Amino acid sequence: MARLILTCMFFCTALGIAQNPSQTVISCENVNNTSTSPRFRGGNNGNAPPGNVSKMPIRSLLYRGSQTRLYTRYMPWFGDSLGDPHHRDVGYRSDDAQQIARQVADMISRGLQGAIVDWYGPDSGLKNQSTILLMKEAERESNFEFAISEDAGSMRDCAKRGCDPTEKLIADLNYAARRFEDSLAYLRFNGRPAVFFFGLETSPIDWRRVRQAVPLNPLFFFRNSGAFSNPDADGAYSWIAPETATSADPMGLQYLERFYSKAQHSDKIAMGSAYKGFNDSDASWGKGRRIDQQCGQTWITTFAEAGHFYSAHHQLPALIIPTWNDYEEGTEIETGIDNCVNVKASIKDKQLTWTIAGSENTIDHYTILAKQASQWISVADLPAGSNVVKLTDLHLQPESRALCVQAVGKASMVNHSSGPINYSPAKSQSQTP
Repeated sequence: MARLILTCMFFCTALGIAQNPSQTVISCENVNNTSTSPRFRGGNNGNAPPGNVSKMPIRSLLYRGSQTRLYTRYMPWFGDSLGDPHHRDVGYRSDDAQQIARQVADMISRGLQGAIVDWYGPDSGLKNQSTILLMKEAERESNFEFAISEDAGSMRDCAKRGCDPTEKLIADLNYAARRFEDSLAYLRFNGRPAVFFFGLETSPIDWRRVRQAVPLNPLFFFRNSGAFSNPDADGAYSWIAPETATSADPMGLQYLERFYSKAQHSDKIAMGSAYKGFNDSDASWGKGRRIDQQCGQTWITTFAEAGHFYSAHHQLPALIIPTWNDYEEGTEIETGIDNCVNVKASIKDKQLTWTIAGSENTIDHYTILAKQASQWISVADLPAGSNVVKLTDLHLQPESRALCVQAVGKASMVNHSSGPINYSPAKSQSQTP
């Protein structure tokens, strides 16, 4: 192997072959490399089944020179068959410490810097326990943050009891300050903890009382572009708005454009968003809302939208991906985004050639794998747009007996493989899978 690498140093650059082939793909088969449960089989709303997902950094989808802080929305409710039985079974429990460890590791491997929890208050049972476990896992990492986002669902029982929503929110946030915001892993801007609110924008809450009653001087983040003109907001975050999508704007880009446009004229902290799509057909609360994934084009395009307003010289402070694991609304990226690519490859005239069905702009690069004994070894990376390489340029070892072409997707997209192609150094004139 050392001789292979040394030889490649002389020849690979001219061929466009990476001198340090990607190590994120270790098999020609679609081995699950995510935190998705193997019990999950995909969904009718566009969620991919467990598979091999590109671990290219999510930041690579943003504008060049981005220093934007990257977060995702984490749903803590799975497995709560008693407290919240209307959520589907995705194969894991949200209060499983080992599962949360896998999820945080997966998020970090994709370049995410933290997770913002959809929080339902201290009395929410499994959901609050999941938040505590996420905090502990974040504290074990040196490069991962977490925050809470109080969901309007936390007020439902209050409304039934006829209690004061302002007092309820104050009690929740005092608990959050003691339990979460003191953590060194808690998300902060300029030293102040950030607290997010979801669905509380129009609630009858006295925000001045709330601010005066909670400790640690937290920053309040509200959803949508209206937050920029909200005197109670320190920051604004965008989301996904399927109700605004039209045939002329199927990705809901006008929602993002409005958010970024208003951010340019505000001194509040802006947190943009990018998403793969939306489909609530699997949700018990679904309303038939939909933004089609378009085989990964929505994912790429919503990231690119930020680049129309921000650059290396004018940075977007932060961005959130809705969501990591909302399986019911079809926004989760835990399983990856399927770019609908199919790869076919063959060996002929001492060359490995391949073709793809699908969009080349969803592919980051191609990895060539060689099977040596029982292991697949990455022998070359070639840029997107490539479709041929000479076998001699791969400097294959004599024990190599099969080759494989892996179309490595752009960040968090599903990788697709040609499958094994039988290879024999003495019979490599013409072979197909």
